Amino acid sequence: MSETVLAARVGALHRSGIRAVMALAAQRERAGKPVIHLEVGQPDFPTPAHILDAACRAMQNGLPGYTPNAGITSLREAVAERVTRLNGRPVSVDSVCITSGAVAALQLALLAVVEPGDEVLIPDPGWPNYRSATTLAGGVCVPYPLNPVRGFAIDLDALAARISARSRVLMLNSPGNPTGAVFTAEQVASVLALAEQHGLYVLSDEVYEDLVFGGARHASAFTAASSDRVILVSGASKSYAMTGWRIGWLVAHPALAAGAAALVEPQTSCPATIAQVAAEAALRGPQDAVGTMRDAYGRRAQLAAACLEGTGLLVARPSGAFYAMLDIARSGLDSSMFVQRALEISGVAVAPGSTFGAVAAKNVRVSLASSDDAIREGLRRLADLLPG
Repeated sequence: MSETVLAARVGALHRSGIRAVMALAAQRERAGKPVIHLEVGQPDFPTPAHILDAACRAMQNGLPGYTPNAGITSLREAVAERVTRLNGRPVSVDSVCITSGAVAALQLALLAVVEPGDEVLIPDPGWPNYRSATTLAGGVCVPYPLNPVRGFAIDLDALAARISARSRVLMLNSPGNPTGAVFTAEQVASVLALAEQHGLYVLSDEVYEDLVFGGARHASAFTAASSDRVILVSGASKSYAMTGWRIGWLVAHPALAAGAAALVEPQTSCPATIAQVAAEAALRGPQDAVGTMRDAYGRRAQLAAACLEGTGLLVARPSGAFYAMLDIARSGLDSSMFVQRALEISGVAVAPGSTFGAVAAKNVRVSLASSDDAIREGLRRLADLLPG
């Protein structure tokens, strides 16, 4: 039997530690042992009823087949209207490409602008898929640190020091995963100015843009003052509890959006038609559910802070998304070992900080997309694992 030899790019991928924990938790549950799930960014709300109704009506009336590579025109128009309304920058339908989830939008954007050997500046800590998407595009990851002492704010001097002649793209994520940080308008403006000075593309992941609380305000990189080298990525997954529908979007200069659409053709042809119909219903329909979810996540962030008061575990109080970072340094374990111990001894699943980068190597991420009881009990058990 001949040996199976995979392409080098497969081995070069930065596999997510979140998925590894999910697999271990599932294995524990199959053995009949309960798990408190605080590891995955999965909204615990159902997809709103009016979105489901729109999808059902479309199926009953007979869906069209393939859509254009860039997506259904009416959905692209809805995205353009949303971005124009939220960011004060007029956007045309030609600037929008619908994708199979925001993760696909990130990948398409990098494939469209990165040449082999180009450097991509990624936040540390940052979502693990940023690394894999860069690798698949032939780029080289250059992490830049977020400062935990300052609530995971961008260290502008450290970022500037990492820019080289090979730098091509600067990735930005606010509200942040895994940190829950929300960058101020001043921070975003400083980053944009730095990127413009060096001729960089700014790839801004704003998929949590609707989930901001605690007095913070979302400052989009895609503003009226932004250049044509800013690429906005967002989607329906988090704002509308539509993770499994797999609909995201990329908004950029029309030439770049067209390039992304061209790359869709050999990969998926187009996003799923029924999911596009549902996403349009989400954008054009009632927005009450978005506010309900945002308020719930804000209340859970307050709950987490109250539960951890006096423990020294909470690195920074989150202002957006639905995550919090905990400092587990005094356990004496690296984050991967601590995660295994938390699952085996306490039945609590959390994500290892090391999967997000070196800055978070002594942290774990907890997801606040769980019930109050799960958060309260899970945090209590985690605190009990650590020496006083």
